[in-house]
Amino acid sequence: MHTRMLNPIIRPLPKLLLILLLLVSHYSVAETIQLRMPNGLLATAEYLDAGDEQSPILILHGFLQTRDFFTVRRIADALHEEGYSVLLPNLSLGIDQRDQSLPCEAIHTHSMEQDRNEVAQWIDWLYQRSAKPVTLIGHSMGSLTLLAYLHSQPDQEFINQAILISLIAFAQGPIAKEDATDKQRAQQHLTMGSNRIHNYRLAFCDSYPSQPDHYLSYLNWDQTQTSRALLGLSKKPSIILGSSDNRLSPEWKPILIELKANVIEIEGANHFFDHSHEFDLFDNIIQML
Repeated sequence: MHTRMLNPIIRPLPKLLLILLLLVSHYSVAETIQLRMPNGLLATAEYLDAGDEQSPILILHGFLQTRDFFTVRRIADALHEEGYSVLLPNLSLGIDQRDQSLPCEAIHTHSMEQDRNEVAQWIDWLYQRSAKPVTLIGHSMGSLTLLAYLHSQPDQEFINQAILISLIAFAQGPIAKEDATDKQRAQQHLTMGSNRIHNYRLAFCDSYPSQPDHYLSYLNWDQTQTSRALLGLSKKPSIILGSSDNRLSPEWKPILIELKANVIEIEGANHFFDHSHEFDLFDNIIQML
């Protein structure tokens, strides 16, 4: 009886298996952090640890979104691959351990002040973890929330720099649903002492149920308030805009330039910097860092 030794055949891994291995590799370095916020809610963030050599980065998502929104997720993964530790919080938006985007029609119990306070908590956590000043990156309304935080912290002791992508203000641009009538209604509700839930319009939402004080906390951040906040900062943020961003009003970029903000415009990019423009966006971020 003859036996024959078979040499093992080395074959390339199937493409799907390679993708799964890469995903496992990514999530093995991701840590979920939970923090109890001043309002008692438990908020979560994903922390991508790359050591303490570089200044850590906090990246904040846009209106009603989460850290998995593709614009912020791609930036986070790319920066982590470049050796930066990255923190990706989900603003609670009034929901304990929120992990999904919030529909326009949901009951909105959150406010800009609550969002700003949560950002402050996460920055403090990241600074304590790394012992280095934090770099802030926001997208869309995430940029506006970071600006509201910076406006409330004029010394910016724990901040390395801020990069505001697609910075937008409320009551601005062609898709904004809110107008002066919505603001007047909310102000009248407050004057009458009716601080219950009313249905308003906000950003891209035709229906936005909220208390008038919470609603106005966002709507008050219009072009005037946003410009005033930028003007008052001693350390100016960098602002990255897309030339084809149809969510911004035409006068917004000239206003920002007049405020002496460091404005970078990426030709052809839209509000989300998708397709090939994500590489232009990332290149500009890396240069700033």
